[in-house]
Amino acid sequence: PFHQWMSETSQSLEKQVIDSISGRPEEDWILNNHTQSSGDVPPLPMLLAGVDRSKDQTYFLSGVKGQALRNVIFPLGHLAKSQSATQVDNNYDNDNSYQTVRDIAQKANIPTASKRDSMGICFIGKRNFGQFVSQYLPETPQPGNFVDVDTGEIVGRHEGAVLYTLGEGARISGAKLRYFVCGKGGAGVRDDNDDANTVFVCNSTHHPALYADELFVDFHAFNWIGLGDGNVVQGQSNHYNHIPRPLVEGRSLTLLARVRHLQPLTPCTVTWNRSDNNKPGDKGHLTVRFDKAMRAITPGQIVALYAGADGLVCLGGGIITGPGASYLDRGMDVTA
Repeated sequence: PFHQWMSETSQSLEKQVIDSISGRPEEDWILNNHTQSSGDVPPLPMLLAGVDRSKDQTYFLSGVKGQALRNVIFPLGHLAKSQSATQVDNNYDNDNSYQTVRDIAQKANIPTASKRDSMGICFIGKRNFGQFVSQYLPETPQPGNFVDVDTGEIVGRHEGAVLYTLGEGARISGAKLRYFVCGKGGAGVRDDNDDANTVFVCNSTHHPALYADELFVDFHAFNWIGLGDGNVVQGQSNHYNHIPRPLVEGRSLTLLARVRHLQPLTPCTVTWNRSDNNKPGDKGHLTVRFDKAMRAITPGQIVALYAGADGLVCLGGGIITGPGASYLDRGMDVTA
């Protein structure tokens, strides 16, 4: 799906640039104009959310190794972009006495000081998103059916299931109702119209099929930031020193999380479900259980975890392998 590809591409580009300088001497630094902070606290830097939460980029950086952030400075992390910012950290007063990025740019006579914010994806421009993404897929998208999740009826045709993301509007030609993507085929046959290229749709943006309250991440694929490096020190293995101690000790961890860029942080409980099959590299999975129903938890996208009452510290992120059972499958109402 496009949003999955965008998250992975952005994270990959950030990582390549940062990794390219991570081995340089300590007197060499790279400056990044994103609004987050890297607190250089031994043994590894910490990734902190920017003051202007409406511009915070920690979600995309949650997959970057902490070691790679050692020589990185984010000089805008303590600044709001403009006085109109509505999500500035409560530790700072968003008033006229607070200097913003635009204030500094105007004083320096930088031509873009008053330029309108870019809301799109700069490296794609005005090209069709679906056509752009199709160039990078291993196989050409194949047409298939839109199927109503409630009735099992075919309500339209699409150009390829991989071009759709859970939760987005499904533009179905001739449909009398407004539909939203709530599932893909192949994860379990619902009816005779289900195959691997089926896109299931529902007729409400708050339909129970779109909601779940837990998700799963392969443990080995989750990137922890700022806790440790997992190396052997003085003959003793510190393989788990980069993992929060409560998880290592078999306890749960209360944190905040988001599954989309700039999504409001939601309280959650994180547990480590260890594997019993003894396969090399299989360490089980993390279960993230939210305090409330979350809309459109999508496999392949990122879940980022945060600590602190206001989510100041980003602890890392990992690729979602799947959500728990939907509220539709559990027979629950979204407001329950």
